[in-house]
Order: sequence, then structure tokens, then C-alpha cells
Amino acid sequence: MRDLLESAARQRLSLAEYDADFYATVESTNGPILKTERIQTFREPGSPSWEAYADGRWEDALQIAAEPNPELVAFFEHLDQLGSGLRRLRIVELPLTPYLVWELHFLRHRAEAGEQISVLDAQAVTEFEAAAGPIPELMVVGRQAVYEVLYDSSGTPIGAKKSVEPAVVQGCRSQVLTLLDRAESFESFFRREVFGTSPGVPHL
Repeated sequence: MRDLLESAARQRLSLAEYDADFYATVESTNGPILKTERIQTFREPGSPSWEAYADGRWEDALQIAAEPNPELVAFFEHLDQLGSGLRRLRIVELPLTPYLVWELHFLRHRAEAGEQISVLDAQAVTEFEAAAGPIPELMVVGRQAVYEVLYDSSGTPIGAKKSVEPAVVQGCRSQVLTLLDRAESFESFFRREVFGTSPGVPHL
């Protein structure tokens, strides 16, 4: 995927520009939205559940994550009406980082709200990454656009690079779908590796 992205003409977007552009593109999407997550520790300022986790308040983090989120449910229902939906591929390394223990608990509630989530052990992509470099953090919106989401060294999002070249979008889409075919269902992975665990001390 990185070779496709690096050879493409791309538009650099700030975080606010990416957010606005992404949601505008979703409104005219012509296929599923595919998301990849490869980094093992992110920072998510602005997320009350993440902030509770970052403060070491684990029970609060779980409670906040479990609160009903009508806006999220409505968003996934809207995607269904558009004929798209959101499929997330979460690549994980074992043992899980403290952040991932939190995130996987958080994602369980997104799955219940309607997000389609699969998990893939990083060992399954070793050969792929050896040839092409680490799998990027992507949002592939139908056949229209691919965004490479950018983060600073702490794992805080700072913007994105967008490509609308058909060959690039289709190439990334095809490769993400191939990885999704290798992945495990979220609930199966969660019950085996995450259920009943807590993250300990966050590494921020």
C-alpha cells in the first residue's frame, strides 16, 4: 500500500480539513468504508473514555465507553442507508499494549452500535510489511478516495493525505479487503485475549 500512496498525487489536509472532507465524501460514497489501524498506541484527547483511561481511572473509562451513544448509532444507520457501512481492520501485536486493552474494550461498544470490526495478529502481515513497509493508517471511502491519516510521534492525529486517483484507491481497497479476509471476528478475539483484563499503568 505504501508504494501506491507514495507514488500518488495527494492533497495534504489539516486535522479539521480532513474531518470535514471525510464526512463530505462519505455522503456520496459508492461502497464500503474501510479503516486500517496498525499503530499500537494512540493518544485520543477529546475522548472522555480515553482521558479517563489516561488518568488511570479504569472503571470510569469502561463506564463512559458503555454509555449509550445515539449519535454513533444514527451514524452507522445512516451509512447503512447510503449502502456503505464501516469495516475496521485492527492489527494487534501480542502481548497487547495498555492502550490496546482500553481501545478494544471501547471498540466492543462500537461493534454493538453497528461498526464491523475484525482483528488481525501482526504476525500475519510480517511478510507483507517486510516487502512494503508498515501498513499505513487508512480510511478508504468506497471507490472515491483514500486518506492516509497522519500522527505525530506521540500518536496524536494531525491530519491526512488524500488521493482520488482511481488506481490508488482501488489498489488500497483491494489490499485492505485481502487482509480483512485473513482477520478474526472482533468478538472471538475479544473473548479470548481481552475479556476480564485491565491495562495497568498507561504508557502515554
